[in-house]
Amino acid sequence: MVRKDAFENQSRPSWNSAGSVLVLVIGLLLLAGPVGTAGGQGSSDTSAHSVRILEPPQGLQVGPLRIGAVVEGSLVDRVRFLLDGALVLTKTRPPYGIEIDVGNSPRPHEITAIALDEAGNELARDSLTLNEGPYRFSVRLIEPVASQTYRDKVRARAEPTLPIGERLERVEFFVGEELLATDLTAPYAVEMPLASHEQSYVRAVAYLTDGNTSEDLVSINARHDSAQLDISFVELFTSALDRKRKPVEGLTGDDFSVFENGLPQEVRRFEQVYDRPVHIGILLDTSTSMIEELPETVLAAREFFERLVRPRDRATVISFADEPRVRVPFSNDPELLAAGLDDLVADGETTLFDSLAFSLYYFGGLKGKRALIVLTDGADSRSRFDNFEVTEYAQRLGVAIYPIGINLGSSDFEVESGLRRLASATGGSSFFIKRARELEQAYGRIETELRSQYLIGYQSTSTVPDAFREVEVKIGRKGIRAHTIPGYYP
Repeated sequence: MVRKDAFENQSRPSWNSAGSVLVLVIGLLLLAGPVGTAGGQGSSDTSAHSVRILEPPQGLQVGPLRIGAVVEGSLVDRVRFLLDGALVLTKTRPPYGIEIDVGNSPRPHEITAIALDEAGNELARDSLTLNEGPYRFSVRLIEPVASQTYRDKVRARAEPTLPIGERLERVEFFVGEELLATDLTAPYAVEMPLASHEQSYVRAVAYLTDGNTSEDLVSINARHDSAQLDISFVELFTSALDRKRKPVEGLTGDDFSVFENGLPQEVRRFEQVYDRPVHIGILLDTSTSMIEELPETVLAAREFFERLVRPRDRATVISFADEPRVRVPFSNDPELLAAGLDDLVADGETTLFDSLAFSLYYFGGLKGKRALIVLTDGADSRSRFDNFEVTEYAQRLGVAIYPIGINLGSSDFEVESGLRRLASATGGSSFFIKRARELEQAYGRIETELRSQYLIGYQSTSTVPDAFREVEVKIGRKGIRAHTIPGYYP
């Protein structure tokens, strides 16, 4: 049993001071430009050059942020820093750190650092994604360098980032699809022979002890005329609903059509899923106005967890009033989840959108089916973020939001429309009830929707980067409609 005070010190939100979609991006970074030499060439050994961006403090990063990088290698003349692909600054001498403004909206950002020699040839690069959350599991190949040519051997060095509470089992290294080395302990670095001087790629695959994996890939020996290739495979969790909003089972892949940005897509994967693992969060309003409804709300949440959470699932409890607080980290322990609902007191104002942003950040890095259930009875009174910013953040992370409005009055039209928008834009559903005792019915519909869905997979034909891609799923049977996300960011 984990005591609540074991994580109490890390449960407060961290802000920098100033349906579900799985997108698999296989970036074969076949970079054009002058090609150096490495790996057995001696006189121009650029394999000793590397760049590693330092991890910023944990928390949702907005506004000004200090980014540092560790740069190794005698030929480095300057380091170029990019934010989301756009040049921010070039540093010509150490220390290689910059002050960068990531904007005031909650969203993922990619920071890239590129080391160049005096002639402008790339020696090394590294990338880091911000605002993916504490459960992010990734591995970065610090070496080899994508723009270099390697002859007889190649050195590979990987740096894993682990989710909180998880342990790394091993890192496997491949050249092409051939497994050549396995490292069980840090530092995760190996030298591997090359059987050919032809264009290929080095791949590192990191394994957690629970079997989850993450990988990174760097192309080597690329031709001058090679271009970047991005392949996006999209998975849509889709519900088929009749006119009474009840799930319809027994459909086949031929009943579904998928369109992205208005263009038909070829369905390459189809299955009906019942018991796929889910990550579920309950974001519970404990502001002063909830004082009468809070006991019934807590009781309904307990019963929901007892009924829904299975051994392969994980759930979390986050409360909010003046600020959000994690009451229970992701767990499948029913006693721990129930304990997180104890001793809640209704007091304070309603920071709905800030709390949503924090909760979405907390979901970041988790994969598969994810759902955030939000219970509130009033309008936001003091958040720095707004509905539109939070909606886009949820779309970028692929988290479905299920708002439940409790006892909203006729004057709360804007609150209700905002909650409806959050649900429809993220692939969730919205519910509006008069009393907390009606929560059981809302939870039952959410449970049915999460457990009875179709999984539809297709390879996107879109090539526009970082633009919202609209998705529409149609069912060729009268009286049945599809419910899924309206789109995603690649």
